[in-house]
Amino acid sequence: MGPSDGKGRLGAGLLSALAEVARRLLHDNDGHRQSGGVSRHRAAGERPAQAVVPVATFRMVGLAEIQARLGDRWPALAEKVHATARSVIQRHLLRGDVFEQHGDDGYLVLFATLGPDEAEFKSRVIAREIVERLLGEGDCEAAGLNIATQCAAIPAEALLGGDLELVVGRALQAAAEAAPAAAVETSSAVAPDAAQAEESQHSYSPVWDTRQMTLLHFRAHAAQPWTEFDDRTREVQAYKADIALVRAVAVDLRGLAAEGRRLPVTVAIEHSSLAVNSQRAALIQALAAIPGAERKILTLEIGAPADGFWTYGCKSFLEMSRPLGVGLAARVRLDEPQAMPPAGGVKCVATDLEGPPRREAASLRLLTAFGGLSRAQGHEAAAYGLKSRALVLGALGAGFRYVAGPAVHPDVGGLSTALRFEPIDLYADVQRAAARSS
Repeated sequence: MGPSDGKGRLGAGLLSALAEVARRLLHDNDGHRQSGGVSRHRAAGERPAQAVVPVATFRMVGLAEIQARLGDRWPALAEKVHATARSVIQRHLLRGDVFEQHGDDGYLVLFATLGPDEAEFKSRVIAREIVERLLGEGDCEAAGLNIATQCAAIPAEALLGGDLELVVGRALQAAAEAAPAAAVETSSAVAPDAAQAEESQHSYSPVWDTRQMTLLHFRAHAAQPWTEFDDRTREVQAYKADIALVRAVAVDLRGLAAEGRRLPVTVAIEHSSLAVNSQRAALIQALAAIPGAERKILTLEIGAPADGFWTYGCKSFLEMSRPLGVGLAARVRLDEPQAMPPAGGVKCVATDLEGPPRREAASLRLLTAFGGLSRAQGHEAAAYGLKSRALVLGALGAGFRYVAGPAVHPDVGGLSTALRFEPIDLYADVQRAAARSS
């Protein structure tokens, strides 16, 4: 949608869209959908108290100072700055979303299909990306330019009566007054915001697909994997790390898509993160905020609990996530293959050899048993954390399709390019040593 009159007033198109979304939400009484496209009953277990319409504002803090400093050079820069902002915002919108320029230094966005939490997170992602894009413009001279973002959840009923512009203005003002200082996405590397602080430290393991002979898949996991859960506090910490990991991977996938590349990614999370209804709903919202094309190449790898994989929490999450098209995988302990779920509900069954050390001979025996049981049940199998060539070859002999670990390829900090990979490449270090000695 085009810009408004540039004086801070809302355009007729945005006002019309706000009213239309409000009417749709208030007349949606079939009990099956809510804003965000997630079932009311699935996402929260109960009907929400009231329908709300998320509206976000993005304001370029410091634009006036840059304008004064540049003088006659400002018009050329202004077009570049606004073109960048419009491009980033447009790329993150879904069908039905509307945006328009609001004043000389900002934009308003109506998230027509998202819930408040999803819209809040997407607003932070958009604001951070605008700053990153502007900093990447070497001749843009945008240093010192920040993006302030607030997201207001406006009751749908309030948008169907009275002055819509007044209602929106008051809601955004209230959101701005309530927002913490971290709502400003700064271009300074020494002032991380709240969204950056919540991101977990994570890395990617390049996964060897032994059928396609490529390092095509990437497995995202926390830097410090969880090995045991002594109490609820540890489970809450793991959940926070899991949802931050999902959100961080979503940003990485979006950046990859902007370069015209798509690589399958598996995200390792803990089963305890699905135990509470609100946590399942939050994970679903984080997944729903990812564009559909990226969701199709995303797989969630769920760690199995000690009491069997298909608990109520996992079954409920499976039902909630099915409309999103996200793949599911199970991760079970190498010495407890009986915990793997029946075939049909997951894309593959994985095991991770990270954790307490084990004699290599014992690991090889367990890999053989695990691979045999997975084949008998009709599963594709994956083995991660393989630290030696012997373990990699043992996994191949046991029928594992996907293998990863230091013996295959070191972990990487971000998604990189897929590579052709052959068994001989396992001996790359030997080949390099031979080349140096010759």
